[in-house]
Amino acid sequence: MFDFTKEQLEWRDAVRDFIAGLDPGSRAENVHVASELKGDNTWLAQLRRKGWLGIGWPREYGGLGKSIVEQWILIDELTAAGLPRLGDGVNMIGPAIIEVASEQMKRDWLPRILSGEVEFALGYSEPEAGTDLARLRTRAVPDGDEFVINGQKTWNSSGHFATHEWLAVRTDPDAPAREGISILIVPIDSPGITVSPIWTWGGARTNDVFFDNVRVPRANLVGELNKGWSYVMTALNLERFAIGGVGELRAQLPVLVRFLASTFRGGRTLWDDPRVRERIADLASRLHAARLLSLRNVRLIDRGEVSAAESSMVKVWASELRMEFADTVTEILGAAGQLTAGDRRAPLRGEYEHLYRKASHYRFTGGTNEIQRDLIARRGLGLPRQSVGRRGSPTPKN
Repeated sequence: MFDFTKEQLEWRDAVRDFIAGLDPGSRAENVHVASELKGDNTWLAQLRRKGWLGIGWPREYGGLGKSIVEQWILIDELTAAGLPRLGDGVNMIGPAIIEVASEQMKRDWLPRILSGEVEFALGYSEPEAGTDLARLRTRAVPDGDEFVINGQKTWNSSGHFATHEWLAVRTDPDAPAREGISILIVPIDSPGITVSPIWTWGGARTNDVFFDNVRVPRANLVGELNKGWSYVMTALNLERFAIGGVGELRAQLPVLVRFLASTFRGGRTLWDDPRVRERIADLASRLHAARLLSLRNVRLIDRGEVSAAESSMVKVWASELRMEFADTVTEILGAAGQLTAGDRRAPLRGEYEHLYRKASHYRFTGGTNEIQRDLIARRGLGLPRQSVGRRGSPTPKN
């Protein structure tokens, strides 16, 4: 069992007081990531003025030096209030720069991330390299004091509002796949970059990004040349921690129960059906387990134990739980559950119809759940790899 300390509970209350005091006009436009919000009166700008962005960063780099648990509390309360998630710069790229970059790069980039001047898109996936990221083909060739970049990234979800790409590129085509990758910071407004939208079923925008002889200074190389694979894994572990947050489901559960207890069908409420109560109770228990898994993970991070297996467990459990919530509730609601937001007849303002459409992307963002399960099995449980024998039966592969 995890209990918050007195100081952590006081921090949680301070975050709740901040949210309660927000002017409705400063909350969120119809955005999916807080960094899309513009203007000095948004809740994000207010959060920045309080110095609460990067709260888990060391004080020498502009953070508050608080624990990752306290950062988790902030994210949990913001999402429970229906506010969009914080951007990748604060959640992932900043911590990765702190861990692996030179002091000069930290001085150049960390203040700009906290001020909101800089936001990042993750330039990882490609048409031929998604789940198997080591197959990426986007090339960066040294030319004097610059790199010249050619290639394509896809599912680049922040490319239309971010200022820079955190770009994984191949810098040694002759090296083994994972040993020839580097990370470059690339301004999205550089000549030769084209951003093309992809609209998802869930209503969110992602992008294809094309690089045609794009030039960036060698100074934009993160860490060491050809060591980018470990930097990608560091950022992905932090991304999976962020994906594992389920604050919005925690907030929705009591609202859902009240709705079911006050909605009649066939002369009795939906809550009167024992099968409905059983299914909601199952979701509640899974939600509690998700929060415990997530808290276990952040406490490990606070101890300096960033575990790929642990972060993958959180990511898989939370992403599957979102889909289970959507499946269960839309089935209970029946045909009305398919009505979209904006239709006055839509139960619960169409939130679960929308969740049904957007939840599926959590299964593959940050690494597909099938691959995550394999990672958990091998790195977390110590199981051997499996290969398929001649008759199609799995055989151990060490």
